Amino acid sequence: MNQFNRRNFFEAFAGAAALHAILASGALASPPADLNRWAQDVADINRALAQGRMSPVAWQQQIEVLNTGIALSAIARYLDFDRLTKAMAFPSNLAETKDPKFPATINVAGIERPWFLRFFGMRKGGAIIPHVHNNMVSSHLVMEGAFRTRTFDRVADLPAENAVLLKPTLDKTLNAGGMITMSDDKTNGHWLIAEQDRSFTFDVGLVNLSKTRTYAMQANKYNMIFVDPTAAPDGQGLIRAKTMTFEECQAKFAP
Repeated sequence: MNQFNRRNFFEAFAGAAALHAILASGALASPPADLNRWAQDVADINRALAQGRMSPVAWQQQIEVLNTGIALSAIARYLDFDRLTKAMAFPSNLAETKDPKFPATINVAGIERPWFLRFFGMRKGGAIIPHVHNNMVSSHLVMEGAFRTRTFDRVADLPAENAVLLKPTLDKTLNAGGMITMSDDKTNGHWLIAEQDRSFTFDVGLVNLSKTRTYAMQANKYNMIFVDPTAAPDGQGLIRAKTMTFEECQAKFAP
C-alpha cells in the first residue's frame, strides 16, 4: 500500500470508529424519525466534530445522510424558508443570505467552534464564487432551482506562485435535493452557478476547526481563499488555480 492510500485508509478507519461510537451511544439517529430529531442530530454531529470525536470526512458522510433523509418541503417548513427568502430581490450576481434557527429546544451546548445554518439565494447566473477553505467543513443542499456545481480536491498550496493546486472532482448540474459537502480532507474547493432564477441552497458549516492541519496559504477571516480554477489542467489533470482577492473573483465570476 503506497503512502497516499495508507494515509487515506487510516483516516477512513479512524472516522468510522468515531462514528461507530456515536451511533452506539444513541446520540445519532440515521435517518431521523422527525424534524426535531433531524435538527438534534445535526447539532450532535457538529458537537462531535468540534470536540474531535468525529473526523471531517465522517461529518461529511453523516450530514449528507441527515439532509437527504428528510423531505425538502419538511425542512423548508421547519426552517421557515418561504418567509426568510421571499423578499430576496437579487440586485447582483452575488448570493443573498438569511440565517434560519433551530428551535430553542434543540441542545446546542458544547459545540465549541463557531457554526452556522444559512440559506443562499441567487438569480440565474448568480454564483457562489470559486474558493477553498482552511480549517472548516460545510454542506450545501439545493432547496430550489438548479446549480452548475464544480468541486475540487485541494492537492497542494503553491505560495511561490500565489496558487493552489486543485484536482477537479465534480462538474454537474444539481437540482433540488442534490447536495455537496466539503472539508479539509475531501472536496475542499467549490464553485456554484445558478441555472434558474430563485435558486437556493441550505448550508450547514463549522469554522475554526483544529489547527493541527496548517496551510501555506492563509485564508481570510471567513476561512476562505478565492481562486481562479479555469486554467487548463496539466497532464495529471491538476489545475494551478491562482489566488484572487474577493473583488477580483467577483469581477470575473459574478460580474
